[in-house]
Amino acid sequence: MKRNFLQRIMDGVRDIYLKAEDILEEERELPLSQKLLNDTIKRYVTDNVDEIHDLHTEIFDGWLRLFGTIDVKGVKAQLYVDLYLMQTHLNRHQQELVFEQKSDTYVVDIEFDKILKKMAFQFMLWFYRIQGKDPLGDILSRLGIITIQNSLLHLDLSKYLADNEKVMRVLRRVEISRADLREDLFVLKANLNLSALFGRGAERLIEENLLDKDDPDNASR
Repeated sequence: MKRNFLQRIMDGVRDIYLKAEDILEEERELPLSQKLLNDTIKRYVTDNVDEIHDLHTEIFDGWLRLFGTIDVKGVKAQLYVDLYLMQTHLNRHQQELVFEQKSDTYVVDIEFDKILKKMAFQFMLWFYRIQGKDPLGDILSRLGIITIQNSLLHLDLSKYLADNEKVMRVLRRVEISRADLREDLFVLKANLNLSALFGRGAERLIEENLLDKDDPDNASR
């Protein structure tokens, strides 16, 4: 009878979770400030790539401006580019942002430690202009920051996040499949993962607590 009693309680708890599923799995907005996004970029990208001295964004309605200062083999450049955010995948299986260039890359300032590097850089720009391409994608891909697929820039965050248990614990509970850019805001569209939030772990905890209270043998262990 004791086990049947506990089983009925567990079945009831499960029913409550299932009835709540439609409500809990409605899409929620998670607005992140521009500052928080830039702090995150610094922590997980800039601080992990020696060639990048600065990387930050300004967010506008529907697009963002990405500023960067890079130093690659004696060539130090400050630049910016305007981007559309095309896709967002943040979950336990995939952590990726996909961008499309809205503008060509604009070089604000550039310094060379040798004149030959300046000549090589000018030749590279001429080569890209001849091809009608922008060099940003190739530069970032050579630094191992992005990959290019179908002219889109894929920023894979898994290399920075996969070993962070705190972040992955959150992503096991939240499914983010898209995002909006608004003035000074990066707005994630999130669905709660009900089974990860409550699922077996919560049921097991409830059952253990009930057993401890109801069974002297368990309580003594």
